This record gives sequence, C-alpha cells and structure tokens, in this order.
Amino acid sequence: KLDYLAYLETFDRLFDIPKDKKTHEYKRYIIFLLDYLYDYCQRVKPLLNAEKEMKETHEEFEKNWSQGSFPGWPKDTGSALAQSGAHLDLSGFSSAEELASLGLDRLKQALQALNLKCGGTLEERAQRLFYTKGKSADEFETSLFAKSKGSKGKGNVAKQKEIASLESQVYRLVELVGEQRAATRDNVVRKQARTTDELEDDEGHEDFNESDSEDEETVLYNPKNLPLGWDGKPIPYWLYKLHGLNISYSCEICGNMKYRGPKAFQRHFAEWRHAHNMRCLGIPNTAHFANVTQITDALALWEKLKDVKAKERWLPDVEEEFEDSSGNVVNKKTFEDLSRQGLL
Repeated sequence: KLDYLAYLETFDRLFDIPKDKKTHEYKRYIIFLLDYLYDYCQRVKPLLNAEKEMKETHEEFEKNWSQGSFPGWPKDTGSALAQSGAHLDLSGFSSAEELASLGLDRLKQALQALNLKCGGTLEERAQRLFYTKGKSADEFETSLFAKSKGSKGKGNVAKQKEIASLESQVYRLVELVGEQRAATRDNVVRKQARTTDELEDDEGHEDFNESDSEDEETVLYNPKNLPLGWDGKPIPYWLYKLHGLNISYSCEICGNMKYRGPKAFQRHFAEWRHAHNMRCLGIPNTAHFANVTQITDALALWEKLKDVKAKERWLPDVEEEFEDSSGNVVNKKTFEDLSRQGLL
C-alpha cells in the first residue's frame, strides 16, 4: 500500500496503468476522484469558470483521441492484417471465392488472428475474412467479433473512450490545483520531519483545546434559576436581589403574564402586549392606567374618567353668556326665556 505522501505524488499518473487494468472498478475510482477534485477546485477557486474549463478539455481530448496521441491510450493504427497470430495477407486475393480455395483450417486461423468468429461454412468464412480487407479493427461490425473476444469490439472501444475522457478531466483539474497540491505535499513533509517532543506538544495543545470546549459545553449549576449574565453564567445572588428579580409581578390584562423585577414590570406597560389587550377592552393605553393590572380596576377607572370628562365638557345652554339691553349678563337659557316673555 502507498502512504499518503507517495499517493499525493503519483495519483495523477494514470497513463502508467495498463489498459487491461482499467476495469469497471477503475472507472468508479476515477469518477470519485473527479468529483472530489471538481468540488475542491470550486472551493479554492470560486471565481474559476469550471464548466468552460471542462468544455475546452473535452474538445482537446476529442482531438487527441482521434489522432491516437492521448497519454496511456495508443491507437491501434495497424490494419486487420497487422494483428498477431496466423494472419493472412489479403492483398493477393480479389474475391471471397479465391479465399475459399485455402480451405477451412487456414481461414479459421486467419479469423482467429483477427478475433473474429471462425465458425460457419467455407463460403461464410471466406466472405467474413474478405470483408476485413483494407479495414482497421475499429471499422469492423460488432457482430463479427467472437463472443470470447468481444472486449475488443466497438462496444469496448466506446467504454475505453469514456474512461479516457474522465482521465483527461482529472489531468486538467490536477493542473488547476497544482499550487495547493504542492503546498499540501510540503506540509506533510514538514509534519513528518517533526521530532517526538514537537508532536507531543501539538497533541497536548489539542487536548487543552478539547478540554476547554468540554468545559464550555457542560451544564451550568443554577439551582435557584438565576438569570444569566454577559458571560453566560448565572449572576450573583446579591445582584439578583438588588434588582428585585426575586419578586414576580402578574398582569391580568396581559393574560396573567409574570414579570421578574420592577424594571421589567414597569417597562411592559408600554409594550405591544399590554397595549393590544387594552385596545381589546376598549380602553386607551394612557398614563392614567399606569400600574393598573386588573381588568375590573381598569374598566372602573375608565368609567370614572368618562364621567369626569363629561362634567368638564362645555355646555352651551349653561355656559354661553348673553347681554341684555340694560347691560346685564345672563346665560343662554335665561336670555331666551326673557326674550319669549318680552321683558328685554
């Protein structure tokens, strides 16, 4: 097994892996590696247009694949006659009938050298072999390949091209994160070069940080249910009593809500809950109702205030003044009575 540093150095040398080792499991590994590199590249370079990079990489891959110059995937440029085995030179044959004169065994050997089906009659074998004249293995029909050798057919070529396309994307992403890769490698080497004392100091520092975090996460001892201060801990008991927080005030108008301390109790009269409930009772939330918490007291006080306001209201019949011809000042009612009697 490789250690982390060795893997970091060689994980992108995919072209050194033989083609026969690049199986379905290898494809799954490449997809996993590609997903990780793509996500990491987006995190370290958020302004990079990754989709554009992948599109350009695919175009370059198609060009290299067609030319047979993609690393690790050399193209089989030889014709069907260049295959190893007991191949047959077809340049001297102009028809399938001429090939049939060679016999079943010779045609079978030539077909096996091309990984093609070698069964059938003499005429079928001759026609099958003559079909390959002047063609490469990539141009053969898939149905002509033997089942045991089908991995070299067109279907396998498509799978190989798909894997090679994934490898090209891995190569490009590795180039984009080359700086981060070098920094990671240097960091690993630096850690491996540390002495035992330095490693113990680092472990002690980590343990100290963990103990601090554990202390912060522990449940606070607060049996008297004291309020928490700015530091997240219960305030002192003397301060708790100084602010009167040990006294609770209840307000029936607010639905029997309880308020701890006189400051919170006085403040709640101007808050939305008390004002809303006063409007529901049909009473204005004015200064007259300060410190009134009972509904009956509030209604009684409101009736009394309405009576006082009614008495203080200006009455024209009583308070409006008129002056007669003699200069006497009388109210409106008296003036109208004297006018009707003709005494003015």
